[in-house]
Amino acid sequence: MKRFISFIFLIGLSVCFVFSSVSFGEAATTEPHPSAKRVAVLQFEDKSRFDSSTGCGCMPNFIGKIFGTKKKWDLEAGFPTLLNRRLAETVVYQPVSRDELLDAMAKMSLSRHNLKKLNKVQIAELAKHLNADVIVVGEITEFGQSRMKANASRQLMEGGREAKAVPLTASYRTGMQVTGYRYRAKVKLNMKFYESSGSEIATVPISVIRYHSLAGTQVSGLEASVTEAGSHVRLGQISQQQGKKLRPIVDPTQLNKIKFATPEFDRTLLGMATNEALIKTVLALRDNFGPNFITPWEIPNDESEQKKKVDEEALKRPIKITYVDSENPDMIYINAGSAQGLAIDQKFDVYTKGDPIRDIDTGEILDYLPKKIATVAVVEIRNDRLSIIKIIEKTDDLKRGDLLKSISTSEVTKKQ
Repeated sequence: MKRFISFIFLIGLSVCFVFSSVSFGEAATTEPHPSAKRVAVLQFEDKSRFDSSTGCGCMPNFIGKIFGTKKKWDLEAGFPTLLNRRLAETVVYQPVSRDELLDAMAKMSLSRHNLKKLNKVQIAELAKHLNADVIVVGEITEFGQSRMKANASRQLMEGGREAKAVPLTASYRTGMQVTGYRYRAKVKLNMKFYESSGSEIATVPISVIRYHSLAGTQVSGLEASVTEAGSHVRLGQISQQQGKKLRPIVDPTQLNKIKFATPEFDRTLLGMATNEALIKTVLALRDNFGPNFITPWEIPNDESEQKKKVDEEALKRPIKITYVDSENPDMIYINAGSAQGLAIDQKFDVYTKGDPIRDIDTGEILDYLPKKIATVAVVEIRNDRLSIIKIIEKTDDLKRGDLLKSISTSEVTKKQ
């Protein structure tokens, strides 16, 4: 009887084993994007003379030393991080992680300073260590924000003859002042792209200027201002604001408290100009190196059969982690978005490769058992095939290629 029970138990265990390995095996063997290219962003050399010693660099040096928060904006470290995020959003370009780059630099005994003066042979060797298809190097030639101010004022008199003719007519005298501010953020880059052989593909200049205007009118207790984001009216202590768009952050005091390359930085006028410059960099890489594809920031001209076919193929692929930002662990990208019907706060379990499944005779590894390592939730849907997730709980570090499986509503209720 004991043997019979043991036999039944072994059969059941084997069935579970086979089904779990098959389900994970199908996901694990799924091919990446057919046109995927590995891109290594080596470094950005800062030649802008940006004053990072006083935070955002918008305050005069002596004032910044006294009142500044001293959150230094390290452009040379931050620009590669931001560019890697834009590359990851394309799905086609797979950025080399910072850890991979540091490992390759250690093998070649290179420092961060050495990356500024690599020759063709060294670039080729580094590309080989990184298994990179293309190498990207940048120079920051201009980076900063400026402000221009203009104002005019005069006195207005209401009443006069009409007031004398009609006794009940009020007569008053008041002042009117019109003040205008115009902020300008400018980012200029020189980008160089190299093949894995070390040969230069192209040198592309990138230039972006962003403006934000603020015009205000004040008549006694009434104050009104108009910006690109909307209008703002104040009568005495009562305030009313119209316009749905958020104003870009331009105030130097606020900028000095913001850390570079963070989501809050993206809301600044400088951040908007920086991201636009980096998007232009990605487009330049596509145009000079390839492959030809539609980026998330471009609107396709038509819904062609080819695009529909690509979308259908994307929907068949399992949801996986495409990029983990080493500088900001909360920025984890997955290859799914609005096309899959994802929703904000939707939860997933994350699985990675567990114990290997070996051939009983040869010992060859046939597949791996799925191992659950985390539970995550969607925090931002970037486009039809890209979203950002946050970690709710984890038992191990997440990495590119880990598989996501949706948690049903009943399972979420049980966990809570």
